[in-house]
Amino acid sequence: MGVLYGAVAAYKIMARQDFGHIVNISSLSGLIPFPTNIPYSTTKYAIVGLSVGLRTEGEALGVKVSAVCPGFVESNIYTASEAVNVSKEDLMEIFPFRKVPVHDAAKKILRGIERNDAIIVFPGYAKFIWLLHRLSARLIARTNRKFIMDFRKLRTRDN
Repeated sequence: MGVLYGAVAAYKIMARQDFGHIVNISSLSGLIPFPTNIPYSTTKYAIVGLSVGLRTEGEALGVKVSAVCPGFVESNIYTASEAVNVSKEDLMEIFPFRKVPVHDAAKKILRGIERNDAIIVFPGYAKFIWLLHRLSARLIARTNRKFIMDFRKLRTRDN
């Protein structure tokens, strides 16, 4: 609820002053369903919807809004998250993409804000996956099924 409360509070101030830019942090999981963590994806989808709606509403009032939807970024989410009956090391081995260093992520976000992008997606593989999803959701669904099958194989090990 923090993103919602923060965005609404900032929006009211920015609308009164006729300018401002709200930047909400979501995830690639807010654009594409991600198996194994449906509650996370659900909240990230909500952030994208909030951001796109506020952007349209605020445009005539001088309020800009962007949703940041990165792929995997180096953060403590991987160590803080819990996977039931799967070791974190095994889980990280099946992730096919490298993590973006935080400094590089910040640069990408600032560049997207400068361009006033509605949705800021990075790195390149995330943009490509998002494009594939928009062109063929069925293809991404197949990929997600493969990921979940690989994940379930990890759960059969002695963990």
